[in-house]
Amino acid sequence: MQIDWLTVSAQIVNFLVLVLLLRWALYRPLARALQARQEAVAQRLTEAEQARAKAEAAAEEHRAAIHALEQARHDRLLAAEAEAEVRRSALVDAAKAEVTAQRTAWQAQIAEEKSAFLDRLRHRAGDSFVIMARNILSEMADQDLVDRMARTFAARLGGLAQADRDRLRQAFDAGKPPEIHASLPLSEAARGTVAAALGDLLGKPVTPVFAEDPDLPCGLVLRLGAQHVGWTISDHLDRFAQEVSTLLDGTQAQTETQEDA
Repeated sequence: MQIDWLTVSAQIVNFLVLVLLLRWALYRPLARALQARQEAVAQRLTEAEQARAKAEAAAEEHRAAIHALEQARHDRLLAAEAEAEVRRSALVDAAKAEVTAQRTAWQAQIAEEKSAFLDRLRHRAGDSFVIMARNILSEMADQDLVDRMARTFAARLGGLAQADRDRLRQAFDAGKPPEIHASLPLSEAARGTVAAALGDLLGKPVTPVFAEDPDLPCGLVLRLGAQHVGWTISDHLDRFAQEVSTLLDGTQAQTETQEDA
């Protein structure tokens, strides 16, 4: 069998021409269409992804805004509660301060009235007692009574504490003369009793200066410089006033306890 090379060549040429025509007329447009389609799909996917990201971002912003609103509402509630608590505490403190001030004023008024009462009581009782004692002593004044006053005062000097003795001796050693003031005239025996007790107190014989003091409330007083020791009715009046003051303090404390209850 013989091969017709011309026919074969023509067929090859036709095939190549057909391939070139197909490549130019079909493959390239189809490739371009596919490329455009792929790019369009990719663009749509990109846009969809961007839209999804925007939607998620918007949703996240919405959630963040809702959380911020909830947090702000919670903070406002806490601030309102704290402010209310501060105001309540301030009102309670103000009420307590007012009650305390009123109680303090009341206690000060009671103390002032008590002090005034005690002062009036002491002065009235003291004046009455002194007047009565002076009247009685004036009626009963004799040598025995004066001697008893001197012995009582001497016993008072002998019973002084060591610290009081030291202060009196220091005043005496400093050159201060001892003075004995009496509400009644002292006899020589009474003066001797007092001088002997004073000598024992100071550790050496002394000659005190005796003086009569009508304003002295029934008794004797030793004055040695700035130091003084005495036995007078005023001592008893002071104890009486202290007992009355203690009684009033107890009554006031009982009243305050009942009010607090």
